[in-house]
Amino acid sequence: MAFIAKPVKLGAHTDKSKRKRVHVSADDAKLLNKKAKVDTTTSDLNAVKQKGTKRNAALIQDITVKWEKLRHPDTTAAHRTDIVHEILNQVQGRVADLAMSHTASRVIQACAKHGNEADRKALLAEAAPRVVDIAKSSYGHFLLCKLVSAATKAQFPEILKMFRGHIAQLLRHPCGAAVIDDLYNEATRKQQAAMAAELYGREYVLFSGEAKRLPELMKELPAAKQKAVLRNMAQHAIPIMEKALVDPPLVHRILAEYIAASPGTSVSEAVQLLSGPPLVRLVHTKEGAQVACAVIAYGTAKDRKKAIKGLAGQADSILKMAQDEFGHVVLLCILDTVDDTALLKKQIIPELQSNLCELSKSKSGRRIILQLLHPNHQKYVPLHLQQMAHPPPKPASGFKILEDQEQVGETLGGSKKDNELRRQEILGEGASSFAGLLCKACKLNAADMLRDPQACDVIVEVAQAGSSGKICCRMCGYTCLSTVSKVGKAC
Repeated sequence: MAFIAKPVKLGAHTDKSKRKRVHVSADDAKLLNKKAKVDTTTSDLNAVKQKGTKRNAALIQDITVKWEKLRHPDTTAAHRTDIVHEILNQVQGRVADLAMSHTASRVIQACAKHGNEADRKALLAEAAPRVVDIAKSSYGHFLLCKLVSAATKAQFPEILKMFRGHIAQLLRHPCGAAVIDDLYNEATRKQQAAMAAELYGREYVLFSGEAKRLPELMKELPAAKQKAVLRNMAQHAIPIMEKALVDPPLVHRILAEYIAASPGTSVSEAVQLLSGPPLVRLVHTKEGAQVACAVIAYGTAKDRKKAIKGLAGQADSILKMAQDEFGHVVLLCILDTVDDTALLKKQIIPELQSNLCELSKSKSGRRIILQLLHPNHQKYVPLHLQQMAHPPPKPASGFKILEDQEQVGETLGGSKKDNELRRQEILGEGASSFAGLLCKACKLNAADMLRDPQACDVIVEVAQAGSSGKICCRMCGYTCLSTVSKVGKAC
């Protein structure tokens, strides 16, 4: 047993001999000592930071006054240039430290904004030795984002070279990921491929050359080397998914390649990590939509439920997805894959059926309605989008990438319910069902929809009662064909 003195409040009894002693177990004593050590470390870091701020306090105060003049709307362009040069002369040699300060960082950013190409080149030269520290700083990363966005074509390769070898590390940090995101958006296709290749392995960082996408690379490598590449990707991708840092398009690309090339056991782990709120941040890019469709297709019923609740967790998120160029493909996958139609009617369908006219006139949104009326018709849903919405079956067997162990199992995901039965359950019965409200919308807006280049296909399919004959009219009770015919003649 360890004995720890319990401090008492200063007052009448300040004698050390009168302090109470309490009995604490050895484990509790170890925990308290560990906590005290962490508190001491944190206080030491804060002390160092405060010391650095105090050392530059006078300088920060001086350049802040000049910054106020710099950003004033009445300041002339010539005067701004003079102020920028004055500030840069004062902060020479201290840019890296000042960039990580709250106020000073904004001053340096203003210099990058209003300065010329030579000024930005000087800032980059000072930031280069500590680029990783600045990128991870909650204030400093804004300066790097500013320099990346303002860089010329001649400067950009030099900036990219500064981050070479640090891409994977920064993608695992919230602030660093924002810098890499801007860098990736400004890069060319070849440069983007080189950035992605850093997550394939160390050798792809050390040896420069034309980088290839993962599917092309895997075809050229032997089986042992393929496992090594996937192991490297897993070591970087899993922490990113655990921290839900899935916003950058580069992460979407890496996850799409990783899920497509990995065995079923590793894909199941990725599906579990991505099911939920992070999924909604993937659906706005092509690679991100591929990942989201894979999560739905390869997930268990529990994973799908978490994914759907995560997608529907924000206001108007389903409507925005339905009208998005790639987001609507994820909804197509959900409506064609998920067997729990009661969950769909609760989380997905209400927002769709409350905006049927708007969706009918949307190039992307109408595909969701047409897929229910006439499934997998290439006139309405192109073949490449159908392939994205229905990922190929993936066996659950395979080796665990990080453990390098073989496991055997059945095919991932899949659906047990008949497609036609699922479709009928989603369309529903009665005037308040999806089918009923769709027929009603067509009846009330027939003239307008017939003139619209997108909505006209919807009203034609409703009039024909879908691909399986009178499925809509039989369920909703409206005589859509006669209504549309009368309006068509009037038009």
